[in-house]
Amino acid sequence: MKTDLNLFTVFEAIYCEGNITKAAAVLNLSQPAVSHSLSKLRDQFDDPLFVRHGNEMRPTAVAKNVAADVREALHQLQVCLQQSKQFAPATSRKEFIMSIHGPTEAIYLPSLVQNVILEAPKVTIKSHRRVRQAELENKLASGDIDMAIDALLPVSENIKHTLLEQNEMVVISRQNNSQIKNKLDLDTYLALEHIVVSSRSSGPGIEDFQLGRLSLQRKIALRCQHTLAACRVILGSDMLLTLPKNAAKMYKEMIDIKIHKLPVELPSIDMHLYWHTNVDKDPANKWLRNMAIMAADH
Repeated sequence: MKTDLNLFTVFEAIYCEGNITKAAAVLNLSQPAVSHSLSKLRDQFDDPLFVRHGNEMRPTAVAKNVAADVREALHQLQVCLQQSKQFAPATSRKEFIMSIHGPTEAIYLPSLVQNVILEAPKVTIKSHRRVRQAELENKLASGDIDMAIDALLPVSENIKHTLLEQNEMVVISRQNNSQIKNKLDLDTYLALEHIVVSSRSSGPGIEDFQLGRLSLQRKIALRCQHTLAACRVILGSDMLLTLPKNAAKMYKEMIDIKIHKLPVELPSIDMHLYWHTNVDKDPANKWLRNMAIMAADH
């Protein structure tokens, strides 16, 4: 049998005030509404609960027996409602699970973790492997992941997202690539061999789809899983790697590579932050989203 929790607030008010009129005033309800709720409570408990004695409504033995439990239950409910509207980063021990597109993990995660450590030293972050597009909504809805960072994806209205960053594509090579003269032109770009970084075992890269639309095709000589591995291969060869500019700048700080302007106009890579509508107003998730947005602005 379903129970209307509002009935117990009526019970508590009558118990405390000892009068239906006063209880109605406290609850900001009409007297008939309070009387109607009391009637429902009497049916559910199979007991009068309160007996009129002059102007007073005196509790029965059953009412006295359950009063403390009702008061505690209402208090706990109030605490839960209050906590649902608050998130205290400084003391929270919450664990957040994120899905981050592999190559961008090294870009966003360091700044994100630094921000989290400053505000929430006891919070734990887990960077999950990239969730496939077909699974993204279910993973977010179930809470398996709290949010995702990925390229622009077609999603349903149940998934909210916001743009984190727009990134133009660039090309990297070793510093003294003998095949590149003053600047990288399109003929040289198409003539040289390229590396594709992908977690998939086969298939073209994002840039190959775009080149195909322009009736252009490059030579793929190596396919690997990690951008750092590709960068190290470049150091000992004339191969090229096409990647977002923010990633290229990050790797240039660590490895002696050269960044070239892409000799053909391709769309930028837009990175988006994704979360489910059921946590849109959740204070903890909102806080984490803000941390991610700050990390993207570093």
